[in-house]
Amino acid sequence: MKKTFIIIFKIIVGIVSIIIPFKIIANLLNYVIQIHEYSQLKWISLLICLLGFYISGLINRKTPLKLIPFLYISLLLFIPMRSFYFPLIYFLVLFATISLLLTRKEFNKKIKLVSITLMSGLFIYFLFSQPLIIRQGDVTRIDQYGDLTNGKTIWDFTGKRSNLLPESIFLDSEFTPFDLKTLKNKTIYISFGATWCAACRIEKPALEKLKAHFKSNSNIVFIDISVDQNKEEWKEYIETNKPAGIQLISKDYAKTMNLFELPGVPEHLVVNSKGEFTKARFINQAYSLLSDSIHLNKFINRKLPKKTNSFNSENYRFVKYVELDATNTIYYTTNEKNRLSATQLNNYVDTVRKEKKPNFVNLRVEKFPTQNNDSIIYKVIIHTSVERDIIEMNQKNE
Repeated sequence: MKKTFIIIFKIIVGIVSIIIPFKIIANLLNYVIQIHEYSQLKWISLLICLLGFYISGLINRKTPLKLIPFLYISLLLFIPMRSFYFPLIYFLVLFATISLLLTRKEFNKKIKLVSITLMSGLFIYFLFSQPLIIRQGDVTRIDQYGDLTNGKTIWDFTGKRSNLLPESIFLDSEFTPFDLKTLKNKTIYISFGATWCAACRIEKPALEKLKAHFKSNSNIVFIDISVDQNKEEWKEYIETNKPAGIQLISKDYAKTMNLFELPGVPEHLVVNSKGEFTKARFINQAYSLLSDSIHLNKFINRKLPKKTNSFNSENYRFVKYVELDATNTIYYTTNEKNRLSATQLNNYVDTVRKEKKPNFVNLRVEKFPTQNNDSIIYKVIIHTSVERDIIEMNQKNE
């Protein structure tokens, strides 16, 4: 009886032991190393799986082999981690199996060596298959395209990715399958959200106003996609609020977030008539994009500079206005070419504040200028957004 109790206790401890590497790795990567969007990196889930199941195997190395499958219950932890989706789940099972195998005396060294080699190769593949970006600063700062502005890219071997809509089936309000690719030759505006997301609710009035603006244009389709896990709660929400456009819900929350590379919700995509898409984070940005197909195509297929390599927030300071020129001639530049005097830049910033009326205008000035003959040149970054507070609120909620 005592022996049975010990075995059951070890299995239970083995199941919950995966929480140890999860907590350590998550805190280390997010708060110490500060890896950007670490939860989307597949190799992190595999690393947690590897370490967690190895610890679990050590605890249960004397547990009968027939009882070891109970330890796979630990894989349920990857559901809230958004990693429990096809095909990643297959690799998680494989890593769990190899990690447990390495702790068992029933298997010889040759089998263990082959298993380690296989697991190492797969881990290296997943490690370099996604960009690794280190956030610089405690606060995540993103631009109008949803790209990180205060970070450094360690590696990115992905090259140019296809920007065509991925294969993904959603469910409509009657829970019948709906394929986005059935909307051929249409311009589509997709909004990802959830009933539990406070920032999504804040954006709803602006989103509905956008839909009403293009209501008479039959070539533009608006689609709201929910990532709610409670389908009935989502259906009750749309029946009560009656939002315009097509209402869909994701069948697999984790898979949807991964396929569309969504760091969270709310998030918005624009899709042209060719089925090409890109993120368009701000709703007010959509008016010009949806009104001009040429502008939309250029926006989707634009080549953005890698800001994560060139911008370091530690080198800039925030100011409301730049200082007026003193004895030396001081210029400010935003693109390395056009130079503005202090007065010109301040007047421009004032005009932006008055005409666009954003919540605020961020004016970042380089701390250390460069000298060019008799001139001192500061680099300047101007960031303005009427919805920046929504993004920051969403990040806190998540």
